[in-house]
Amino acid sequence: MNINDFVILPGSKTGTSVRLQAKTVRELQLEKVQLETENKEMEKKLRQLQSNMSREKEERKKSSAYHWKSGQAGPMTIQARVLSQSNENSNKV
Repeated sequence: MNINDFVILPGSKTGTSVRLQAKTVRELQLEKVQLETENKEMEKKLRQLQSNMSREKEERKKSSAYHWKSGQAGPMTIQARVLSQSNENSNKV
């Protein structure tokens, strides 16, 4: 390293390396590019996730057999009858 690689800034107690400043600028530029790339990737993943969730929501709407629909009466399943009877028996005790 050469003494000419350093510059003393006015009001500064220590010397500042010109090479260090240049390297820092390069590193910052590289970091900026990396962050922009990561940002684009994350946005792409987010759009993919939103698309998948919308598709799954539509599929659930089409096959609504597994979801409650309010106000609909129908026959009780065996499981519901057993649960109802066990609740009635526990209330009697």
